[in-house]
Amino acid sequence: MRGTIIILMIVIVCLLSGCWDRKELSNVSVVTGMAVDKGEHQKYKLTVETTAASEVNPRNAEGFAPANVQTLEGNTIAELTHKFNVISEQSMILSHMRVLVIGEEVAEKGMMEFMDFMDRNREIRDDFDIVIAREGKAASVLKTNNMYKKSASLKIYTQLVSIYKDWGGVPKLRLNDFIRIYKSVGQIPVLVALKVEGDPKKGGNIENMKTVTPENKVDVDSLGIIKGGKLVGYINIYDVRNMLWVQNNLQSTVITSRCGSGDKKMSYRVIASKTNVIATEKGGVPSFTINIKTEGNLQNNECLTNMAKAYAFEGFEELINKKMEQEILDTVKTIREQYNADIFGLGERLKDQDYKHFKKYRDNWDEGFAKAKISIHFNTEIKHSGLRKERAIIK
Repeated sequence: MRGTIIILMIVIVCLLSGCWDRKELSNVSVVTGMAVDKGEHQKYKLTVETTAASEVNPRNAEGFAPANVQTLEGNTIAELTHKFNVISEQSMILSHMRVLVIGEEVAEKGMMEFMDFMDRNREIRDDFDIVIAREGKAASVLKTNNMYKKSASLKIYTQLVSIYKDWGGVPKLRLNDFIRIYKSVGQIPVLVALKVEGDPKKGGNIENMKTVTPENKVDVDSLGIIKGGKLVGYINIYDVRNMLWVQNNLQSTVITSRCGSGDKKMSYRVIASKTNVIATEKGGVPSFTINIKTEGNLQNNECLTNMAKAYAFEGFEELINKKMEQEILDTVKTIREQYNADIFGLGERLKDQDYKHFKKYRDNWDEGFAKAKISIHFNTEIKHSGLRKERAIIK
């Protein structure tokens, strides 16, 4: 009986033990964004944004800066994240980071050295966006305030989620996705590129959030191609949408096309999309047949067509199909000629479906992608035309 009581007491003591690694809230700051630029005196210049929760909440805001942005130089990112107490009295918590911004100059010289730290760190979670600051410093992105999302990092994170869901202008790419694609033999990774418009020095001013026309803002500009761990160039957001279509990663978008002769246009809202890629090698040439099927609604029509008639959509669907087939082929051609980089993941499709022939490209898929034969089949299905069947406004 006595032994049972002793064992029970030991178990209770273990359950009542406290947290050995606890940290008081008053002694830590939550990092929502990080920016990496080339250092002036050392290898890297790291900028971190910590957000003041009280100022982000309009009920508690007292008019102070919603975020604190600080910069420090060092030779490794790991060193810098533990060294910030040189200029700050609080320790940094990295688990809630939303955005990692990489300066263009750093990306062009190679960024896999500090990405290794991101991948190894047990505190950093895999739910933040990685972006490139095009034609400017990465720190300027974190110093640009916004009226609706007072934290620059939170604004960018929400902005990228929205454009992916609503239009398909950016890929949904997280840290693990980037590392996986970088290590693969049949695909080249990409990163969203942002550009600071206006005077970067005015972005951190509170007055920038109080005007109807901000003097400084951050726009989604393009997509950076990362080849060999280095930034080699950019493609525009229309090419990004075509890339997502080939990858079967497009959620929704709007296609504008001709609806007849002249300059009349129509807009087709895609609400569902499915891509099937058939990959094989024929006659020593990798061949890909890409079938894209979409469903959606007609949202805008400038042509005098009565939508109530049977088969009224057929002509529109054919115009959209031809436009998108040519547009996607043009994107493939441009990327092959300028970068010869398989950002679509076609090599991975060939690896999965025809590994026998893919084996010879394991060490150099660029060779296979350069000579690959690619055909696009776009299939549009317009479900309905909205509330109106006839053109009652424009004659």
